Amino acid sequence: MQKRLEDIASITSGVYEKVHPSGDTLYLQGKHFDAYGRIRRDMIMHPELQADERLGKHLLRDGDILLIAKGENNKACLYQKEIGQAVASSTFFLIRLTESGLLPEFLQWYFNTEYMKDMFSALSLGTQIASLSKKTLSEIEVPVPPLTKQKEMLEMQRLWDTEKALTTELLNLKDTLYQKLLLNQAKSTLVK
Repeated sequence: MQKRLEDIASITSGVYEKVHPSGDTLYLQGKHFDAYGRIRRDMIMHPELQADERLGKHLLRDGDILLIAKGENNKACLYQKEIGQAVASSTFFLIRLTESGLLPEFLQWYFNTEYMKDMFSALSLGTQIASLSKKTLSEIEVPVPPLTKQKEMLEMQRLWDTEKALTTELLNLKDTLYQKLLLNQAKSTLVK
């Protein structure tokens, strides 16, 4: 079954705020996420905003999806409460699911497929900086398979990611091995 995004989620824009030297709330930006939309663990983040009543309505909830709306890299990022209290910058559209039959992780995965990246690119407007419009985003059709199928697909993706990481690690180790073997052979011919 396919559903329009506006029928299964609320879509709002992130906020533009000036950062403060001390704060209690993280101000999430595109640089805080890796190429797969996961929080970068190698980046030290400091709270840069002071939550007040006005900012309180923009606080992120566990499972919110942040879609980079500006620029050429429209990756979807998943907010998880372990990150800490946070708001999204104006670089993002905040997508909050209203449909219980769709996992946020599944929607994030779907939005990060090459198919959707190409679609976002085609739908983006602007001469200097391309950007998605809220109206265009709200009309995108999203597949909503049964929850069991979503979980199976996410597990398959997790296994594929693990296989890719292990293959890359194996290639790097083999590269190091062959470099050392060849270097040792080159040095041994000099000794003779």
